[in-house]
Amino acid sequence: MPSTITEAEDQLNSLLPISRMEHAPPTDLLAAAKAWSQVVWNEAVRLGAMPLSENELQKGLKFAQHPVFICGVHRSGTTLVRNLLDSHPDLVVLPSEGTYYTNLEFKLKSLPESEQIAFLGMEWLRRLANPINQPPYWLLGRSSETISPYIDFARYLMAWWTAGRKDDQEWPHIAILLAYASVTGNIEAKFWVDKTPANERFLNRIWAEMPNAKIIHVIRDPITTLTSRKKMEPSITMRTALLDLKVSFKVAVEQSRLNDPRFLLVRYEELCDDPDVVIERMTNFLEIPVLDILTQSTVAGMPTEANSSFGKEGKAGQILKSSQHQQSELLSNTEQELIAAYIGDLATQLKYPLTKVTTLRKLYLRLKNRLW
Repeated sequence: MPSTITEAEDQLNSLLPISRMEHAPPTDLLAAAKAWSQVVWNEAVRLGAMPLSENELQKGLKFAQHPVFICGVHRSGTTLVRNLLDSHPDLVVLPSEGTYYTNLEFKLKSLPESEQIAFLGMEWLRRLANPINQPPYWLLGRSSETISPYIDFARYLMAWWTAGRKDDQEWPHIAILLAYASVTGNIEAKFWVDKTPANERFLNRIWAEMPNAKIIHVIRDPITTLTSRKKMEPSITMRTALLDLKVSFKVAVEQSRLNDPRFLLVRYEELCDDPDVVIERMTNFLEIPVLDILTQSTVAGMPTEANSSFGKEGKAGQILKSSQHQQSELLSNTEQELIAAYIGDLATQLKYPLTKVTTLRKLYLRLKNRLW
């Protein structure tokens, strides 16, 4: 294997932060990531697509039909749910947000067809090396002078890219999933799992394209959710955050009424306060056995910074209490009134009663903030 791959990998590794970045990645880190992914992709192209046997093809095509989507508004607890399911042997859990419907599909369609696989392949190589700008990194392990799991991933992607029907609009994303399952040796798992906030907006499309898809929709107290979002995304406006939250809550209310067996609503607070009950509910929904590993937070099988004993006195409970404490510091009384004025009815239906706001005050706040 060319030494430039390990050299590029070492260069990128030297720039990865020890702890979570609070701001956008620096330009030198982005440049190193792009250079590494380009070198890996070029070598994969030189070697060609990974050969797939007829047996592998049949297993992969069957596996592709059984997705699980974890969704919910940003900062609602979707990452925690994903990380708890991560190491279950019956699941292949993408270690980074899929973002296909919310972001990548649009970018792909803006490119010539001949450039799409390279764009998506290198994007996911970078995600496998550095999923969220904090440890764990190198989710497929490190490359050596003789072998690189990232080259193998790229070659598997080339193989699966041509295995689906061209009229399957979601196939590029499924090809990524199948490449990840192949390179990790889990193509015979029961489900593949994609965690992407805001995917609840695409439920009708997801079920039209993948009728067997299961949906785990995570919701969280609106005040705490918006507090967390304001802290983590200082540039976001309250109006935008509220519009996002209303869409998510509206879907949660509608789907709860329909009682579709493919849909499960999970409350973040219940998961933190009584994890055993909620984890059992999720395993029953997915028809997989309850295992001890489900109480540990991992990404690609590696412990996360949030990993610890899980329960009322564990890390999750501490996160919940900390988030609730922050709301009085980050959200003004007027902002909390606005939240109640705009989504109070939906929140109450989801068992999140908010402070009552008079009709005139509600009308004034919604008009002032262009929230009709």
